Amino acid sequence: MVLGLDIDGVVADFLSPFLRVVEKKIGNGPIPPETITDFNFKDHPVLSEKIVDECMAAVSYDPDFWQGLAPLLSAEQWQELDNLSRKEQLVFITHRYERETYDIHGVTCDWLKRHGVGKPVVYFTQESKAKLVDHLGVSLFVDDRHENCRDVAENTRAVVMMPHRHYNQGFDHPKVKRIRNFNELFSYLS
Repeated sequence: MVLGLDIDGVVADFLSPFLRVVEKKIGNGPIPPETITDFNFKDHPVLSEKIVDECMAAVSYDPDFWQGLAPLLSAEQWQELDNLSRKEQLVFITHRYERETYDIHGVTCDWLKRHGVGKPVVYFTQESKAKLVDHLGVSLFVDDRHENCRDVAENTRAVVMMPHRHYNQGFDHPKVKRIRNFNELFSYLS
């Protein structure tokens, strides 16, 4: 069995530092994370898609942003992932942008190593994650974005799990299992 994991929002806290970037840009005070009810930032009372796109582009060129993300997992959970990685049963699939100004693959792998995955295997795509999931033979896929979960659930044979986040609560799909604790994933694997 091969486990495929998204990174941002699954094992790394992307939203909190991203909101700090947005707050700095608009100078409008703190934006509570719970006000983000859709990760596309539609219908937000303060944020526009234009501001979000500009901030997303800015962080995509900033290796320090990615290096500074906080982990969302415990030391024990990272150890479980490292065990799967050493058995070649773990891949990371991300939509992070590759830029010519620095090596996002290296930055991402270094971050994963720093948190406990000794030999991370990371794939980058701006296309459908379902294509990679299918190509890599992933049998269990975890992502926090409902678009990716729907895509993989409807276009592959993989079991799909989605960590419960305030920005994906409105999503429900018969082929996507919502998990509230990462240990539910390990329970499924055993």
